[in-house]
Amino acid sequence: MTPGREPEIETAAARHVVGTAGNYTMQTRHTIPAQWQAFHAAGHEIANAVPGARYGVSFGGDGESGFRYVVGTEVSPVPDILPQGCCTVRLSGGKYAVARAFGPLSGLPATFDWLFSGWLPQSEYRLRAGPTFERYPDDARNGALGMAYEIWVPVARRARKKA
Repeated sequence: MTPGREPEIETAAARHVVGTAGNYTMQTRHTIPAQWQAFHAAGHEIANAVPGARYGVSFGGDGESGFRYVVGTEVSPVPDILPQGCCTVRLSGGKYAVARAFGPLSGLPATFDWLFSGWLPQSEYRLRAGPTFERYPDDARNGALGMAYEIWVPVARRARKKA
């Protein structure tokens, strides 16, 4: 995503992701790729997995004091038994600002920063409750030159000021 390109506003149904969790801050977020590597290396057999994408879900903090991050797969329905070391997180239904990009994942933090510090404060939307998540769709272009990725930020329209 290039800063300046407006994210799309989409309405999504609630969904669930099963995966592994870790705790991070803005200063340690650069270590998240190791969690992805460990998740893929573990080869978790996740029942009821929905094909087509992998997810990175951020929740439970303000970024500075820390946040929880889950690497996983969408499931439907949520399985009764989870693989050892896995948890379930619910992605809320509602409106999202969606930034889509293709390129090296090294650009992901800058896209996040632009969405939250550049676009969101100037937009007609505000952050609403619910996890922010990355969606990594299966894409024929994925490879050495980069990956397709999407950042989904839960939003609601700002209240209009009375004149």
